[in-house]
Amino acid sequence: MLVTVIENLTSIDMGIQGYGVSQQLCQALPNTQWRQDVLDLLSLWQAEYPAAGLFALTTALAAAAHCEAESRRELSLELVWTGPNPQSTPLRRTDQALLQLIRSAKEHLLIVSFAVYKVPEIADALIKALNRGVSLQIVAETPGNSEGKISYGLTTTFGSDILSRAQVLVWPIEQRPKDSEGRHGSLHAKCAVADKEWVFISSANLTHYALMLNLEMGALIYNRVLADEILCQFQTLIESGLLRLARCR
Repeated sequence: MLVTVIENLTSIDMGIQGYGVSQQLCQALPNTQWRQDVLDLLSLWQAEYPAAGLFALTTALAAAAHCEAESRRELSLELVWTGPNPQSTPLRRTDQALLQLIRSAKEHLLIVSFAVYKVPEIADALIKALNRGVSLQIVAETPGNSEGKISYGLTTTFGSDILSRAQVLVWPIEQRPKDSEGRHGSLHAKCAVADKEWVFISSANLTHYALMLNLEMGALIYNRVLADEILCQFQTLIESGLLRLARCR
């Protein structure tokens, strides 16, 4: 709508005022609500800036349109879903969103998950990413560090082809906080970052059940600032020794 209003304001004869301007603009807009919004805008503009004229309004709207376009280029957010969808809402499936992120990576890829098990399509996409020169970091829970919370290690899912070429990091038990009864926390985050641009955040673990059968929700986000913050957070954990290279994969 904003572009249509700008184009028509630009074409309107500057000698036309008041009702004439409103009539020409409304004729160009098919939506009743849009027409009312334009009438309200013209009324407000005339009340606040009676001497400014149409050229100033056109310039202000063009600046707003430019800012909106730039904002869309800097931030894109899409809801990601696994589970029942009775009304067939067009939501991106969790596994497809994650695969898109992995397949789009050109330089660097960070994958973080609590449980990792039985995801052959994800493993295949990671191998292809490594083959095209993408550096891969994997941060995950392991059976040893989880003390029974998970049963399967990374080797079961990824195999040596991926693990020997990736930087695999774990959160050692001795680095974890404990409560008064000695119970420690878990590495429970689930996210992925590609090329300091794309971010995937989800409730879903990297497992067949989570990606295909459970009820899970997350988001696929394009935002360089957020991507950089996540990468910096994990890099700080690595540099401080809280995350360490895995010995047993």
